[in-house]
Formats: sequence, structure tokens, C-alpha cells
Amino acid sequence: MAFVPDLDTLESSSLNEETFYGPDCLCLQKKPHLDLDVTSPGVGIQMTVTNEHPARTFWQSAIRVVTVTKLLEQPMHEDFADGDLGGFLDEIFEPVPFQRVEESYAGAPIYRYTRSQSFDILDIAHRCFVLESPTQLVALHLQGPAASQKVKLNIALYRPRSPHGGLGTGRVPVALGIKGYQLYMSCVMSGAEPMLQLEEADIRRDIESTELTRFIFYRLDSPDEDTTRFESAAFPGWFICNSLQPRQPVSITKHPDQVNIATYKLSGR
Repeated sequence: MAFVPDLDTLESSSLNEETFYGPDCLCLQKKPHLDLDVTSPGVGIQMTVTNEHPARTFWQSAIRVVTVTKLLEQPMHEDFADGDLGGFLDEIFEPVPFQRVEESYAGAPIYRYTRSQSFDILDIAHRCFVLESPTQLVALHLQGPAASQKVKLNIALYRPRSPHGGLGTGRVPVALGIKGYQLYMSCVMSGAEPMLQLEEADIRRDIESTELTRFIFYRLDSPDEDTTRFESAAFPGWFICNSLQPRQPVSITKHPDQVNIATYKLSGR
């Protein structure tokens, strides 16, 4: 059913006396002639409606009349904003519901796996890594037949998504595994500070979640001294270290080479 404004609404406009619909048909019988200039001094809005479109329908004309009437009813002391016009249109049209659809796309990996290499590792006090039960690394001086107990590191190399680290920058992302085992060093929060531990895992693949960043360390080489340090990617400023005391677990510190040893030498492959 077509909307027909009441007589007060039609009379308040400047529409001429032409007929918009016939008695037997709710369709346009004669082209409406609209020449409407409306100015509201208090609101500061001027609207001009002309008969530019030859196929203007009764519904479109009625909408204009109702909109103009609403504008004139705006209190003179209030400023007219875009939201007011939206409110008028909400009264004329039925609200249209919208459904929000969210999609997610797989992004690039945080660290892209490239290759693995094996190294012997010694700290600058010439102590080796030894794996003790259950799964703990300690630093020991080994001589003679005991040297067979030393651990080789299986170092997995990665290329970071961010240009702030990687080959050529002195900050190479690596994962430090124990050769012959599926054990990798990881840095996790324990109480108020991070701690170093060994976890059984195989991360010789792209790292696609921040959760696995606990396995990543930045290898910081010093070309002048042929030494290196390993800084946690999950906890920047914390470095793998050995205690100055004998047979202590390999751990992590934010005070490298002060009360511990955090500088190492890698050799062999």
C-alpha cells in the first residue's frame, strides 16, 4: 500500500493542486510539479526541490514533503547535524539489518626455517655442556675419556619476517637442540623471572605462532673474538649463561659475564 501523507502535511508544502493519484488506481496519473524553496532561519538550512526528473513517483515526492516538515519542526535553538537527518530517515524507512562477517587469513611465518648445523660448544672457561638426568644441562670441565660425555648442539637456523634481525645483521634467530635427542632449549616465565629449560620437541620447521618463540634465541656473534652469545627472543636482554660455580645447571641471566659466563665458542660441524 502506498503511503499517503495527511492533509496537513500536504497543505504545509508548496505543492500545486495537480492530482497525484486517481480514484481507481494507486499509480501516478499526472506528473507532479514540484518547485519548492524552504528556508529555516533558526536551523540555517535551505532546500530547493525542482521537477528535474520526469519520472518522479508519488512515494519520492511524499518523502520529500515529510523530510521538509521534519526539518521545520527542528527547535530553533539546536544545531542541525548529520545525525539528525539520519534520524528523520529512520522514521520514514524500515531499518535494514546487517550481518558482520569476519574472515581471517594465514599470515607469513614469524620465523622461516632454513637449515640445521651441528657444533661443539665451550664457554670461555673451557667448560662443556653435559646432559644429566632427567633433562638438565650442566657445564663441566672434561678430560680424557670423559670428553665423550660432552654435548653437541644441533643449531636450527631461521630467517625472521621482520628485517630487524637475520643473516648479515649479527642477530641470527636459532633454536638450540641437543644432537641425538629431540630436546631443545626454551625460555619460559617461572615466577617473577624467566628460566631456561629443555623441552622435547621438533621445531625444524617454520615458526608460525608467538607461543613457539620461547625456543628462539638470537645468536650474537663477535667476529673480532670469534665468540658468540645467545639472547632469548621471548625475553630480550636475557642471555644463556653458565655459573662460575662447578656443576651448576646452564641457565639464563640479564647480567651477562658479571656473576656468570655468557660468552661461548662454537667449533666443528
